[in-house]
Amino acid sequence: MVRVERDIEGLAVERLRARFPGKGNSWIKRALRRFEGGSVRQLGEDAWVVSGDPRLGDRYPSYVVRLRDGRYHCTCFETSWGLRRSAEVCTHIAAVILHREYSKLMQPVYAAVMTMECDGDHHVEVLDREVRVIRQVRVLNNDLLKPRYRVTYVITSEKPKTVMVRYACGDEIGEQEITLGKTMRYIIELIMR
Repeated sequence: MVRVERDIEGLAVERLRARFPGKGNSWIKRALRRFEGGSVRQLGEDAWVVSGDPRLGDRYPSYVVRLRDGRYHCTCFETSWGLRRSAEVCTHIAAVILHREYSKLMQPVYAAVMTMECDGDHHVEVLDREVRVIRQVRVLNNDLLKPRYRVTYVITSEKPKTVMVRYACGDEIGEQEITLGKTMRYIIELIMR
C-alpha cells in the first residue's frame, strides 16, 4: 500500500508543479513536508487548518487557509513577512492544494478503457453526454501512406452506467456497449501518464 500512496502523492505533486511552474524544489519540499506530516485538516468546505512547524520557520501553532472567490488566503499573510508570502504563495497553501489533489485522486470513479490498434483513421463517439472521454494516441509506425496507431480511450463517470460507443478503426466500423466499473481516480491518472 505504501507504493500506491507514493504514486498518488507523486501525481498530486505533479499537479502542484504544473499549477506553479516557477516554484523551486525547496518550495515543493516544504509543502510536501507539511502535507506528509499530516498537518492539514479540513475545517469546512473551503477552510483548512495547517499545523505550524518551527523547523519550517513557523511562529504560530496553526494557520488557517481559506478559499474565497477562487483565491487562497492564509493567516500567515497577517504576520511579519505576510506581504511577501501573499505575493509568492505560502507553503501552507501549497500543502492544502496537495491535500485537496491527493483527496481527489483517492475518490472512486466509474471507468472503462477501450484500446484499438488501427491502420489509418480512428474515431470513437460515446453516446452519453454525462461521461468524460480521455484520448491518448500513440503512433506505431512512420509510414505516411499507411499509418498505424494505438488509440486508448478512457471513459469515466461519477456514477455507474452502461454506455453505447460507436467507433471507426481503419476499415472496421461498429457499435459496442460498455459498462463502467468502479475504480479509484488515481488509476485513471496512472493509465493516461
